Amino acid sequence: MSSSAVTSSEVHYEWGVDLMSSLAVQGIVKKIIALATLSMALVVTLEIGFGYGATTPIPTAVQWTSMIAAYVMGLFWLFGPWPTLNQAFAFVVIANIAIFAATIVADFPPEITLGKTAFFIEIGMFVGFFFERWMLASHVLFCVLATSFIAVYVVAYEDVAVLMSVVVWLPVVVSIGGFVLVLHFASRSMRLEFE
Repeated sequence: MSSSAVTSSEVHYEWGVDLMSSLAVQGIVKKIIALATLSMALVVTLEIGFGYGATTPIPTAVQWTSMIAAYVMGLFWLFGPWPTLNQAFAFVVIANIAIFAATIVADFPPEITLGKTAFFIEIGMFVGFFFERWMLASHVLFCVLATSFIAVYVVAYEDVAVLMSVVVWLPVVVSIGGFVLVLHFASRSMRLEFE
C-alpha cells in the first residue's frame, strides 16, 4: 500500500474523530459502538447458556474465543480511549472474523444462523463513516463473502429453502454495502465542504 493511501486514511479518520469531538458526541458514539459489540458477546453467551453452543472441542474453542474477544473489545470501547486508526481497523477485522466464526460454529437453527450475519451491518456503519476506501472495500468484500458463504452453507448442508436463504441474505448484503457507502459518501462530502 502506498504512503499516500496511508496518509489519506489517517487524515480521513482523524477528521471523523475531530468532528465527533467538536460536536461533543464522541462519548455517545463510543458507547453505541461498545453496546453493539457487547450485544454480539451477549448473543454468544446466550447461545452457550441455552444449549446452542458448539458441540465439538475446536468449534467450542472458536465460539468461546469469539465471545471473549467481543467482551474485551466492547469494554475497551466503553472505558478505554478513542482508538487510533490502526487499533480501529484491527477492531473491525477481529470483529468481522469473530462474527463469522461464532455464527458458523453455533448449533443454532440455520435460519437464525443466517440472520446473525446482520451484525456485519453494525460494524459497517462505523467503517463507512471513519474509514477510507481501501479499508471500506476490504470490509465490504469480507462481509459479503462471509454472508454469502453462510447463505450457501445453510442451503447445501442444513436444508434451508433457497427462497428463505435469499430473503434473508439479500437485505443483509444490500445493507452491508449500502449503509457503508452512504455513510462514506456523506462523511467525504462533509469533509470536502469544510476544507
